[in-house]
Amino acid sequence: MKPQLYVLFFLSNFVLAQIDSISTRINNQINHSSENPVHSILVYLENESQKFHYNEGFGLTTENGNPVTKNSSFKIASSTKLFISTIILQLEEEGKLDINNKVFRYLKDIEYLDFENLHILDTIKYSERITIKQLLSHRSGFADIFKDREDTFFGMVAQNPSKQYNPKSIIELYYQQNLNNEPHFIPNEGWYYSDINYVLLGLLIEQLDQTTLSQSIRNRILEPLGMEYTYFEYYEEFNKNTSQISQYIGNINFSDINTSFDWAGGGLVSTNADLALFIKALFSYNLINKKSLNKMINVAFTKKNESRYGLGIYEFIINDDVYYGHFGFYDTFVGYCPKTKSTLSYSISQATPNFNSYKFISQLLSFVK
Repeated sequence: MKPQLYVLFFLSNFVLAQIDSISTRINNQINHSSENPVHSILVYLENESQKFHYNEGFGLTTENGNPVTKNSSFKIASSTKLFISTIILQLEEEGKLDINNKVFRYLKDIEYLDFENLHILDTIKYSERITIKQLLSHRSGFADIFKDREDTFFGMVAQNPSKQYNPKSIIELYYQQNLNNEPHFIPNEGWYYSDINYVLLGLLIEQLDQTTLSQSIRNRILEPLGMEYTYFEYYEEFNKNTSQISQYIGNINFSDINTSFDWAGGGLVSTNADLALFIKALFSYNLINKKSLNKMINVAFTKKNESRYGLGIYEFIINDDVYYGHFGFYDTFVGYCPKTKSTLSYSISQATPNFNSYKFISQLLSFVK
């Protein structure tokens, strides 16, 4: 055998062995019978510098559902925040806002916001001091309707699982729970993850684009990139025939629940291939310019045991490589590593799996290395 052919033969078999190791590791985590079932796992791995590409799906759409494929879709939850922050930075590039501006000037006329009373700490009103940048980076101090009233919120959802929410009803819920009087700190004096920040950013986009948030996302990102299988669930019609997996919190199937309460904080459904298109376009300056991207990934300390955060984006260090991206509630992630030109996107379909997701993904990436 000629040396060149031998090398090609060796490399081909090595890549096949990598793929087999990854697939076996993923398949071993499928579990349909535990109290925290993992009915499906979807994984996308790409390393441009090594010419490596992997995109597969394992398991069933639900316990007794159809087999998933690599093209199955899923709720990306808080990874939606990447799309929102991208649009905000697009608007800044267009001269329609400055992220250092106070958000009050843009939203003060939305009556149901009652903006001046959104953030009251020790009887002092701080709402009008909050900047767009503080919303993007979760440094406003706002409380969160999910974390700060977890039992109340999920009890309410369980009582009315088909309720359709909208921005107005989300803000009304925030006030009903008296969260406007329970912020965590004075704006810019800490870090606290709250979807209320992104509800306000969604409203800001609608004000400046003069259309619905779902249409802004479609006009500015989905259609230009050809993301055919991504849509804003419960806020727009979607006629593509796709296989969407069920996603769980313990043994509760949240795909049976109307999750329109996620809105700008987490309302998109997508596929790994579509998310890869998005994150690669973001880091290729096809959505925002280099200056804007540098603002986005200029991460800062958050809190102990929490990844550093920028403008709608996490810094995720795994196997000594730095990825920038965002996690989603049902154990999803999409991110990009500029150093190795690697793309990572996955959905584990379970918010509370019985295994350590970080170690699991770390092992998968080690096979690629």
